[in-house]
Amino acid sequence: MHKAFATTLLALAASAHADTSECEIHKLATFPFPHRPTAEQAAALKDCDADKLYYGIGVHFDYVRARHCAFATDRQDILMMLYANGLGGPRNYAVAKMAACRSEPTEIEARLARLARMQTGKEGPSPKIDMCDDAANSHLLSRCAAIKLELSDQERNARIDTISARWSDADKAALLSVRRHAVDTAQVEEILSSLLEFEAGKLPSFTMEDAAAAEREMSQMKIPPDRQRSWLAYRDAWLALGKLRYPSAAPHAWKAYFAKRRIAAIKTQ
Repeated sequence: MHKAFATTLLALAASAHADTSECEIHKLATFPFPHRPTAEQAAALKDCDADKLYYGIGVHFDYVRARHCAFATDRQDILMMLYANGLGGPRNYAVAKMAACRSEPTEIEARLARLARMQTGKEGPSPKIDMCDDAANSHLLSRCAAIKLELSDQERNARIDTISARWSDADKAALLSVRRHAVDTAQVEEILSSLLEFEAGKLPSFTMEDAAAAEREMSQMKIPPDRQRSWLAYRDAWLALGKLRYPSAAPHAWKAYFAKRRIAAIKTQ
């Protein structure tokens, strides 16, 4: 067992040495000077978020600004993607490899291998690399999870906007209240899935007895008071929207619908 462990250590050391040697060559490249932000641009970008600019989270895609932000905040992985993928400028694998070598050590080997395959055409005619593809360290894994979550929420919100685009101002205001009371991704997803059902004519048809039974069951669950108050505000916002947008459904039907969904969500936690 000791021999196997020692062999593994030697292999890791050899790999690290190979990466270091390769990076000594790649680090001889230089970023194109005109691509760097001016002093004024860098000062204006001191609080920028290169991830959001690159992935278009909350903003329109702006790869030039993303590049300037990455320079200003030393986001080498963003620079790697921009130059390797030819976004905001032509592909430049030499610069992409240099940026890869300046990024997190745990990802260097995989990134250099991927860039080499892209450069030689082994990744197809329009290859792409993403920093999250080979995420290995905890910081980057957390960062990538946050990006994925924000992109998913943004997509859901865009679909909700599309559904409500032709609604009356009053209906839109009621929906906005529902969205403002949504406290997590699960509720944003619930807003989208519920609207898809309701707009297709699949409205709640529960009885008063159904509502009473669901509320009794929920009252027996150990739910922290602050979370329950928050959920009740969210549910009441839905009731107001239902009254305006879907008046054929009775108030108790809405209460039963959301209570049952709440119960199911708690049971799966």
